[in-house]
Amino acid sequence: MDFYERLRNICSEKNTTVTKMLHEIGLSSANTGYWKKGQLPKGDALLKISEYLNVSIDLLLTGEYTTDLNDDENKLVSFYRAVPDKAKYKVLCDFEEICRIEIDKLTQ
Repeated sequence: MDFYERLRNICSEKNTTVTKMLHEIGLSSANTGYWKKGQLPKGDALLKISEYLNVSIDLLLTGEYTTDLNDDENKLVSFYRAVPDKAKYKVLCDFEEICRIEIDKLTQ
């Protein structure tokens, strides 16, 4: 799968389109023609795209998410990402409280 196909799939997963995403980050939709021919975006464009879509540049370029997280940490990140944006703050607060309780139990 090439860059443009990955980008289109990620946009679809995020309930947007490549054209809409480009418009919202201030890039020309003419870029898609270059990307469809196999060219890659410049660094500043990649950064804007990755930030807008909340994905890593690695994922955009290779289709793989590289990280130094272990399996449990990746699982936590996956769960968090699945939470609707409106609920993420509550999830973080609840998780922090659970962690404090468990740490307190271990230190007593």
